[in-house]
Amino acid sequence: MTLSRLLLACSALTLCGVAQASTPVQVSLPGVNLPASHQVEGARASLLYGRTGQVKGIDLPIFALSDVDQFSGLQLGIFLGAGRVRHQFGGVAINAINWHEGQDTGVNLGLVNLTNNVQGLNWGAVNIAKGNALANVGFVNYAERTTFQIGFINATKHLDGLQIGLANYAANGIFPILPLVNFQKSF
Repeated sequence: MTLSRLLLACSALTLCGVAQASTPVQVSLPGVNLPASHQVEGARASLLYGRTGQVKGIDLPIFALSDVDQFSGLQLGIFLGAGRVRHQFGGVAINAINWHEGQDTGVNLGLVNLTNNVQGLNWGAVNIAKGNALANVGFVNYAERTTFQIGFINATKHLDGLQIGLANYAANGIFPILPLVNFQKSF
């Protein structure tokens, strides 16, 4: 009786390990991941919409929204591809829209970058960071906190660095609104 329980427990552990193993290649469609794994270490392509847990490698949203919890590598949107990262991003994202809700380390290149905390660069037409953005380059830039912004319109609640643009707003600045250049340094 104990031997059969031991064999049953070992087989259950083995199946759990197989279910949690990563896959080298995945194709995602709305509601379906082929193969059905939540961890990809290699390449992933999403068509229309794809949701998975973790991707390490290259992610290709093809006319799609790629939705992942954690990502590290290169995310390259094809035909207006968009990338959503819910928790942690590290690498380079080149998409029509980059929608990153957690912690970012790296570079986001897109028409629109909607981010939270970025240790790196947002480069796009519109850059909006709910938290801290190290550097934003675009036409319109907004960050709760930032070190550097260059664009036509730049705005932040807390600047600890430099803004260059036609209109610059820093709520914590000595002069909150300045044309061309605005700076604030905390010591």
